[in-house]
Amino acid sequence: MYKLKYLLMSFGVALIGVLCISFTAVKSNAVSNNVYDLSEWQGTFTDNQVKTLKNEVPFVILRVQFGSAYHDKTFAHNVALMKKYGVPYGVYSFSQYTSPSDAASEAKTLYSRAPEAKFYVNDYEQQTVKSGGTNAATKAWVEALRPLVGNRKILFYSYQSFMLTHAAEAVSSYDGYWLAAYQTNEPQREHVLWQYTDHFYSPALNQYVDASVLTQKNSSWFIDEPNENKKPSKPSKPSKPKSNVTYTKESKEMTMKSAEKYNFYNHVPGNNHFSGLHRTHYGHTFHGKNVTVDMKATINGRTYYRVHENGKLLGWINQNGLGPHISYSKVNMHKKVKRNSHYRFYNHVTGSHFANIRVTATGHQYAGKTVHITGRATKDGWKSHYYKCYYKGKLIGWIYQRGI
Repeated sequence: MYKLKYLLMSFGVALIGVLCISFTAVKSNAVSNNVYDLSEWQGTFTDNQVKTLKNEVPFVILRVQFGSAYHDKTFAHNVALMKKYGVPYGVYSFSQYTSPSDAASEAKTLYSRAPEAKFYVNDYEQQTVKSGGTNAATKAWVEALRPLVGNRKILFYSYQSFMLTHAAEAVSSYDGYWLAAYQTNEPQREHVLWQYTDHFYSPALNQYVDASVLTQKNSSWFIDEPNENKKPSKPSKPSKPKSNVTYTKESKEMTMKSAEKYNFYNHVPGNNHFSGLHRTHYGHTFHGKNVTVDMKATINGRTYYRVHENGKLLGWINQNGLGPHISYSKVNMHKKVKRNSHYRFYNHVTGSHFANIRVTATGHQYAGKTVHITGRATKDGWKSHYYKCYYKGKLIGWIYQRGI
């Protein structure tokens, strides 16, 4: 949204062209598929712009603040026009919290500035936490906001590698994950909204904007009014409750993470259609093992997978206990690290099953240097790679290919 836009500009004009071609169908039906996130960078809107915008998108997402100290200069004006012309809107905070207590304060400030929003977003894409732990702070943000917003949705926004590194545990506390990934194919990572470009032309606003696409959820999921104020209906005869879980078929290989403490269960935890929930296997028994997934279940913003190992059913496990299957191969090549690279080197491929994944070096430390690449890793479903790099015989670590 802010930093991310500049972080991902290295994709280049060529990729933007590809995105424009790939989403021709989306553009032709923009009113039902595309969603813009807007801030003071898009300026102060006019009445005619917002009246036209209403027929262009199902809703918009407006930035309210940068941390809690800085409020968006155009928000008050623009949100008044959204209300005037009936354009539904959600809001987001570009978070800068430094601790759990600071995160809670930022969330409350966001609500005080936008109490009528349809939904709320924690845009956390820049590591600022200095004490208390990032996962704890990110969870404190949603927990402080939850009592204030009732049944309205609360989302977490970031790009995948940052989320996995800094907030993988806390994200499950949110109603959904808004995933930023500027690429042609929709990411496999679970998400409710996908931001795919920062270069989508809006005829109503007469400028290029950040755009996300609705593929996993329809617009009503985000903006429908909560049911908490509706009058209760007359009691009916008791019946067996319908399943509150959404199931979809899957067919993919994944790897058990080595540091997570999730276990397997006979059915999805929290499913009100079944009784007798019990653990079938300890997750740590299979750490590092490759497993197959044949079913996905979603309940209250959490995702579970039904897992098999060598044809044997293990049970249902929280998605955070699994990582993508990664194929490794040996290579022998030399490449230069980009001079303006924002990517970092890690002791393991980010998102892999290994415990204690950490930064070993930054891209700018080796900017312009030629490194020796001896290994290549590819996550299932990805066309891009990670490279294992050495410099003057010393192992630096693994880096995403766009960093070199």
